[in-house]
Amino acid sequence: MLESFLSDFAYIKEVLDKQGDINFFDKNFSFFSTEPLLFYNSDTDVIIYINSRFTEEFNYTVDDLATWKYSIHPLINSDDQQSFSDTIKGMKDNNEAYKDTHYRLIAKDKKHSYYRVKVSRLHKAYYFIQLENSIKTAVPVLQNKTADDLINDAEVILKFGFWMWDIVTNKVFWTKGMYQLLEIDDAEHVEPSNTFEGEYVLKDDAYEEFERRFKSDQLKDSYRHKYHLKTAKGNILTVSEHGRIEYDEQGKMRRIIGLTRDITLQEQSIKSLSDYKEMMQSNETFLNFGTWESVPNGDKISWSEGMYKIFGYDENKAKHLPVNIELYQQHIGDVSFRKNEEQIAVFLEDKDHYTVEYEIKDAEDVSKVLSTYARIIRNNEKAIEKIIGTTRDVTELKSYEKILEKKIEELNKSNTELEEFAYVASHDMQEPLRKISTFSQRLQNKYSEQLDEDGKRDINRIIASTENMRNLIDNLLEFSRISRNKYPPEEVPLSLIIDKVLTDLDLDIEETGAQVTVSSLPVIEAIPAQMSQLFFNLLSNAIKFRKKDTVPVINIAEEKLTGEMKQEYQLSSSLEYHLITITDNGIGFEEQYAEKIFQLFQRLQGKFEFPGTGIGLSICKKIVSNHNGWIFASGKPLKGSKFSIILPNNQPSYA
Repeated sequence: MLESFLSDFAYIKEVLDKQGDINFFDKNFSFFSTEPLLFYNSDTDVIIYINSRFTEEFNYTVDDLATWKYSIHPLINSDDQQSFSDTIKGMKDNNEAYKDTHYRLIAKDKKHSYYRVKVSRLHKAYYFIQLENSIKTAVPVLQNKTADDLINDAEVILKFGFWMWDIVTNKVFWTKGMYQLLEIDDAEHVEPSNTFEGEYVLKDDAYEEFERRFKSDQLKDSYRHKYHLKTAKGNILTVSEHGRIEYDEQGKMRRIIGLTRDITLQEQSIKSLSDYKEMMQSNETFLNFGTWESVPNGDKISWSEGMYKIFGYDENKAKHLPVNIELYQQHIGDVSFRKNEEQIAVFLEDKDHYTVEYEIKDAEDVSKVLSTYARIIRNNEKAIEKIIGTTRDVTELKSYEKILEKKIEELNKSNTELEEFAYVASHDMQEPLRKISTFSQRLQNKYSEQLDEDGKRDINRIIASTENMRNLIDNLLEFSRISRNKYPPEEVPLSLIIDKVLTDLDLDIEETGAQVTVSSLPVIEAIPAQMSQLFFNLLSNAIKFRKKDTVPVINIAEEKLTGEMKQEYQLSSSLEYHLITITDNGIGFEEQYAEKIFQLFQRLQGKFEFPGTGIGLSICKKIVSNHNGWIFASGKPLKGSKFSIILPNNQPSYA
């Protein structure tokens, strides 16, 4: 919290010095105050600073505050919390600088006392709060601290120590802060040493250069430098030392008074920031993007290194290049620039972000396509304060998109030609196949008595093969028709479709004794003929692939997909979907074939044991795909199978 306080403290002081009470930190505030005080940010409900007097008064440490995420409200009696919130809000709404109120505050031991609470609004959401115990202030006793105590408090809070080196007597003096900085617990038995450098300093080239300048009298009256210490407990610190050199009448060094402060956390933050900046620069180069920040009218724009590279400027040109809206106009061209400006102006009216794409010619006259995402930062009055964004060179991506679009176009053309060929070829094959079948049957009828058993068997094989070929061609034609079918969907009651399919299968159901259970099914937007074909294929398979001497049991169920299920199947959240399942107790299949069974001509069983062409499930998949849905299957050998169909309630093109 101290690092947060220091940054907020510097921010408040800078703002007050420029815009507010420049005397506040000289007259109203002191690190050595004898009253409990704190700084508070109302926007984040965070206490950003407490003094040591506050800790003594209420017995709360910074770690205690951390358990409440530094909120101020647990300090205030629950009956007074709303009143305090109203006070802060009223000061902000009415632009009041000061409020003098009383609240009940709670100490760590759960006891509460009335306090006079003096609230000063510093800047925006920052407040300075002074606390006076209402009972103690009525007693004429001043509870003050000595100057030494106050300095010790400051040294602990700000992690620094004072020291003095009397060069004449070669004596060194340390305050308690130096012992704490060096983590020396037994301060009473450890004398300050002028061999400080040898015992604690980790010398590097920079420190040795400082020593050289010191010994050659190049430091003059004062100096600052940074180096590393190794404490008595072995911890490595980065410290900043500020020294003032005093001279005697002969101009010789007489004494040095200094302050040494632990800046380890600040240095780590700076290094982290530097590492982050280096990483961002590497990312900008690798991903070919840059970041920028602009004032509302575009007169001044700040670019990252990636932006200069995108626009084709090297380091030498970048140093003297004024970046503003005119520079963009030079690279984009007048016509495209005006079109871009008109588009952006619409977003600037009331939006908080925008995305645009535009073409430029960079400094090397190379054409590029850029994509920009910008975020618009507004103040409380909705006026634009600044615009920040990222710009990415998508030239290669656009080139790949064009190549991909061309390949997709060629693939679609090829698929169409293949479908037309399959349709024509299958249609043309029917006539010679019909003749083969007809003449084979004539031979069988006319000459069967003259043929021996081998001849009869051969004729039967020809007829059976011809029938199989006819079924295969019919299925191929059906598959081709589904691919070519462009009929618009209409409202289809799936319950009626199932009833019709069961009627068509009544002989198979009667022959096998199949038991079919159908739950309530929805009305969806679909092509009726294709829905009939889909469920006919699935139900006929459920009956056909039954276990020997087992009555087929088939169940058809439906449920609406939840939001989580839509995410799981990567479906549109704006559409309503139905999950329809068909389960059976048939022969099942190995799970490894769950996708393979939907491919053309894929058969898991022998064609003599279970006749078929291996196209039925391919047709099912094609139908479901035509309706923007999914179909998948699961099963176990001899444990049955389950086919799941996901269909939208309305087709996207017609919703």
